[in-house]
Amino acid sequence: MAEMHSALFLSAPILCESDIAAEERAKADQSIIQESQQPNHFSKRSRQDSKSSKHTTRTQLSPLAATARTYPSFQTSRYTSSDAQHRHDSMLSTPLPDYKHTANQTNKSRAAARTAKTNRTSSSTSDNSAERRYALQNADPRTARGESLGRSDSHSSTTNSSGITKVTTSDPTSNNEALTRPFAMRNGRRYLRDTSLPYPLPCDLSEIHRQTLRTMLLCQVFQGPTCSRTFQTKPPKRVLEVGCGTGFWSVMCHRHFSQRGFSSISFTGIDIAPLAQRMESDDDMNWRFVQHDLRRQPLPFRDEEFNLIMIKDLSMVTPTTGMQQVLMDEYLRILKPGGTLEIWDGDHSLRMLLPHAPPSTKEDEDDTDNEEQVHTNAMGTYTLTRQTPLAAPHNTYLNDFNTWISKALEARKLTSMPCTSILPMLLQESEDLTEIEFRRLAIPLDEVRWEREGVGQAVTQGSNGNEISTKGKSREEDRRTLTAGQLALRRTALMTVVQMIESLEPLLREASGKDQLEWDSWQGRMMNDLLNQNGTSWGECLEVGAWWARKKNPSP
Repeated sequence: MAEMHSALFLSAPILCESDIAAEERAKADQSIIQESQQPNHFSKRSRQDSKSSKHTTRTQLSPLAATARTYPSFQTSRYTSSDAQHRHDSMLSTPLPDYKHTANQTNKSRAAARTAKTNRTSSSTSDNSAERRYALQNADPRTARGESLGRSDSHSSTTNSSGITKVTTSDPTSNNEALTRPFAMRNGRRYLRDTSLPYPLPCDLSEIHRQTLRTMLLCQVFQGPTCSRTFQTKPPKRVLEVGCGTGFWSVMCHRHFSQRGFSSISFTGIDIAPLAQRMESDDDMNWRFVQHDLRRQPLPFRDEEFNLIMIKDLSMVTPTTGMQQVLMDEYLRILKPGGTLEIWDGDHSLRMLLPHAPPSTKEDEDDTDNEEQVHTNAMGTYTLTRQTPLAAPHNTYLNDFNTWISKALEARKLTSMPCTSILPMLLQESEDLTEIEFRRLAIPLDEVRWEREGVGQAVTQGSNGNEISTKGKSREEDRRTLTAGQLALRRTALMTVVQMIESLEPLLREASGKDQLEWDSWQGRMMNDLLNQNGTSWGECLEVGAWWARKKNPSP
């Protein structure tokens, strides 16, 4: 784990899973006692008082003290399940790890926390609440024409220093249990209860940890939370993260722009699974969460509402049978003219890099493309182009995995190689999108044999076009000797791959035809080979990509 931290060079801590689990079990026991003693502060609005937000449910967020290791709880006003079952599901809830809180909390923050704690029981639920007004304004205008989006009552409040709102939308004919009790235990792990969803991954702490590592990894290799050059000088005002999960990418994006003096950005996350029950709110992040099933259109947002829409790791959510196009139409509807649509994803099947030298860089140029390639070389990664030589993996276990994951995802109408289809999807929207760009990278999962032989070293060109050897001049660009950071970054990529195989066990075991004993034996040998025997030293790599485009301004 120490290697992972050194690879990512980020200030956000990665919490040890066992420590988090132990701490959360203690907190869960304490929260059950507190829930039985705390009075209900929620008040139900009448139907007439919420016409504009008909079929929309929001939950009250009590302002809690923003102190270390404390998390405000999202509480719902009413559940259809029994109190005992509700407590059981609460204990299954996964908290958002303490990514946003820092140990050196300022005196101002502590004073604000004490004030919030004093005013906890007097949290406002009036019609003048800023979050209530914001959510009412954002209610889809189709509700006025009788197209229902959710329930009829809503509640909201703010914490002392940040605007955090939770909105729930549901179809009146849908099963309320999927909203009030969205998770179920299967195969010893927590999954979404709705079995009609194609999403195959669990929603427990281990999987959240893997996805967090992957997000941090991508932010590192892409030099930030966004790739679009539009935001280098002018940040977006309203940001939507689709399939947000815990909202960690939004947190990273907020921190990125806050460090550059831009702290008034409004972030919205949408996901079918409710946000983690506790979310630290000790800074000024303006965050709104919308619980919504992406299979139901239209999305509950106004036309041209957002300046940036981020779609990250959604290839296991959206089937290839038309849903992707329907969602693309919705993204274009809610994106402002001049706004940016950005997509991050990675292939689930793995390939192997063949010996080649990375693209050359010019030492006396500082254009964006050259800077990106310099950074790519410094990270020990490879830019993927049409000329990049790739082949099936040499590793037997990864070949097995490729066969099973392709078969399993195809049965769910999902693709195992989404990076090949995203660019064509954007290009076919050329009537509405312009400045379509992309970056695709291959992250080797280990030291590569042909790198050590000197084949994969970078080449730098001088101003006269002559090639300059990197031997003895730049240790970061000479792939024969990787830095500790480059090795740790590759180790992190390998860990996310191994953890994904673990998370997909039920799916892969079914596709392989193995029983539990056979699977356990295969998995044990696979992990030993990949983690201890340098099983990916032939060039096996994780392929990731970022694609972005700008929405055209309307013609005069």
